[in-house]
Formats: sequence, C-alpha cells, structure tokens
Amino acid sequence: MKQALISLTNTKAIVLLLLYLGIGLLGIQFATLPQENFAVIGFASGCGLVIILELGKRGIPLVLSGSAILNTHTYYHFLTHSNTRYALPLSLILGLIPAAIDCWQSVMAARAWQTFIKKNHHPPLQTPGDLPYFWKQICFMPAAISMMLWHALLTFSSTIPYTSLLSNLQQMILLIIGDTAGIFIIAPIYASWKSGELENKFRPALPYFTALLFIVALGILVHNYLMMLVLPVLLLIAIHFRLAGTSVALFIVFTLSMMSTAYQTGPFTHANQIISFINLQLFLFSVGLTLHYLALLQELLSHSKIRLEFEVAIRTEALAAANLRLEELVTTDELTGVTNRREWQRRCDEAITYARRYQQPLSILLIDIDHFKNVNDHHGHLAGDLTLKELCRVCSAELRATDSFARWGGEEFVLLLPGTTQTEAMQAGNKLRLAVEELARIRFEDKEIRITISIGVAMLEDSDPGLDCLLNRADQAMYAAKAAGRNQVQCAPHNASCVEL
Repeated sequence: MKQALISLTNTKAIVLLLLYLGIGLLGIQFATLPQENFAVIGFASGCGLVIILELGKRGIPLVLSGSAILNTHTYYHFLTHSNTRYALPLSLILGLIPAAIDCWQSVMAARAWQTFIKKNHHPPLQTPGDLPYFWKQICFMPAAISMMLWHALLTFSSTIPYTSLLSNLQQMILLIIGDTAGIFIIAPIYASWKSGELENKFRPALPYFTALLFIVALGILVHNYLMMLVLPVLLLIAIHFRLAGTSVALFIVFTLSMMSTAYQTGPFTHANQIISFINLQLFLFSVGLTLHYLALLQELLSHSKIRLEFEVAIRTEALAAANLRLEELVTTDELTGVTNRREWQRRCDEAITYARRYQQPLSILLIDIDHFKNVNDHHGHLAGDLTLKELCRVCSAELRATDSFARWGGEEFVLLLPGTTQTEAMQAGNKLRLAVEELARIRFEDKEIRITISIGVAMLEDSDPGLDCLLNRADQAMYAAKAAGRNQVQCAPHNASCVEL
C-alpha cells in the first residue's frame, strides 16, 4: 500500500512538472518580448502554486527545477545572440537565481492560500466574499514582491536593456501583472478541479467553449472587434457553469488572445508591444474580475436556494408533525391515549347517518369500571390512573378495526360497533368483559388490583332521534348490570323509554 502511494505521488509529481514546463514554454513561445528578453505572461506562476499546494514542501524542488529549465533557455538564447563566451554555464548559473525567485513566489502564494483555509475553514473561491483576498494576497502580492526583485536582477545582469526610467517601469509592471495573470487564470481551474465541479461542468460547457474558439478566430482573421462577441458567451458560461466553466473559458480566451497579440493581430495591438500586452491584460482583468464575481454569486445563489428548499422541507415536515400532534391532542384522551368524547361523538354521528342510509345495524356499549371509587379511596389517584390505562390496554387489544373505543368521562368508556346487531353486541360485550376479568390487573405498592366491568348494550332503532337517545338506553342497561351484581352485560329492551340528554 505504501509503495502504491509513493508511486502515485511520483506520477503526480511528473505530471505536474510536465504541466509546468509545457505552460511555461507556451508563454516563452508566444509572449516573449525580443528586445527585453522575458515572457510577459506567467502561466507557470499559477502552475507553481498548484505544485506547492498538491505536494507541499516536496513540490519546491519541482518548481525550482522547472523554473531553472525555463529561465536557462531564456538566458542561453540571450547570451548566444550576445556572442558571450561560456553561454551555457553562465545561463545555467543565471537561470537558478530567477528560479529561486519563482519558487519563493509559489511558496508565498501557497501560504496565502493555506492561511485563508485556516482562517475561513474552506478553500478560496467558494463565495464572492473570498475574491478580494484571492486577488490581493494570492495573485498580486506574491507576484509584485518577486517580480520587482526579478526585474532588478534582469536589469542588473543586462538581460533587459536600460533605455529610460519609464521604459523600465513599464517592463516591471508588465512582469508583475503577467505573473499575477498566471495565478489569476490557473488557480480557479485548480479550485474547480479540487471541488469536483470541473469534471461535472466541462462536458456540458463544451459547446460554449467551441463558440469562444470560433469567435476569437473571427476576431483574429476577419475583424478585430468581433472578439468583443466573446463577452455575452462568457456571461452565459458564468451563469450556467459557474467558476468551473468561467475559469476554463478565461484560459481559452486569454491564451488565444496572447497568441494573436504576439503576432500583432487582434484588438489589443499597439505600436509598442509592451502596451499591446498591457492592453490584453487590462482586458483580462476587467472581464475576469467581473466573471469571477458573477460565477461565485451564482454559486452562492444556488447553494442558498438548495439550503432554503431544505429548510422549507424540514419546517414543512415539522409543521406536519405538529399538526398531527395537535390533531391527536384534539381527538385523544390525554391520560389513556384512546379517543376522547368529542371525537367519538363525531364518529358516532357519521356512523348513524351511514347505518340509516344503508339500513345497517349499529350498536354501542357503555362500560363502567366496578368499584372504581374504592380504588381511588384505598390506593390513591395514581392507582386509579393506572387502572384506567390498564383497562384501555386490554379493551383495545380485543377490538375490530371498524370499532371505535373512547373514554366517555371518569371511569366510563364507550364502544361503537358499526354493522353489529344487538345479539352480536351482547357477544362482543361478554367477550370484552371476560378478557378484562382475566387479563386486566395492576400491581401497586406490592398489592394486586383486579379489574371488572359492567356493560350496557343498546342497538340503534328507527325511533331513536339521535345519539343521545341511544346513549340513554345504554346507560340504563349499564345501571341494570350494576344493580344485578356488577361484572355483567345487560341489554336495553326494545322500545325502552328514551330521554334526550
């Protein structure tokens, strides 16, 4: 496993070094000012940052060696044309000094990147608020410090000729903004790759990238200012593909524009080639800054929308749960957990309406716990509460799905039996009575309390004006059961007297 990790690290190091050299040679090939002998576009600076971020201290030798190779090439070209003796050894020596400066620049940018992570607990380029720090501390400051030192070295070694203070100032500015541009372009691509967005967005954005290539080609070959048409395409890319698409699009536009400017074509050309590249970089930064902000703002809006939808879903679920709980509180007896009186009456009214409409039988049972007052008097109200709960437990286990059991009040309970004749209701009542007698018992303070019930049965008759009459007859039957000795089931006689409650 360890060998596999080492092999993977070595492969990554080789790939990063080749990337550094390839992009560095691209800048040397298309953005080197012949008279000044230096490249004005520093894509390699961005690659150096990537190497240090990916490999840490192990990346320092890679950046140092890669920069030394690129700078040795530049110095060798200059010394050869100057007919200097010992051009190769001198170029090797001179190439190491700017290589060290380039390496220092990459380390400074990487440290600024890591400092941001430690302070904000996320990598840069995640929100619009990250951009000022990224532009200043990661892109500009390392480039400004290192390139001022490198310019002084180039001037001192006569690699760039000193013509005037203004000319040299322009050269230094070009070096600074060139390396700033390198980090400005490459770092967002790296950030998108690390977040996984680059892989997700690249393929869908390919038609837009193709359109950019076509527009830039028209700008170079047909009419310079046709290149301005890249702006709406870049705007669409920033909106739809966020930072991942924007970073690749800027790399495409800037690379092609750099090549055209090097050949003195395109909208950025000027008689002074230094001014040409300054024009190009001003365009890059003005467009890039805007697109970075827009892309990250779209990302922020997208995340906010997702977060809002999640919060709405959570609150909707909580509201549904609260409504369910409220419904339970409204329809359920708080002590026993069975249906309360109001809800049971509502169900009974509906059941009576249905029974009369379809000529179906309907019966109710009125249940009373025997000697419940004695339980409260001898054992206390806590024992009484436990007795009520135990009765509900046993009765609920004996019910059909269509039955409705409820607490009527105190120690009285009611049971609705839809589709049940009086005979069937009597059978159900006896079954319930026997189950309670056998199963319903509680232990309280080392004493066993046994429970029995008296039940009154009444069946809905055509003469019943409503539920109250049916309950009245069931109540009379229940008192008859108590008078007969309790723990019994009694049935209200047909055409019994009915008093509206």
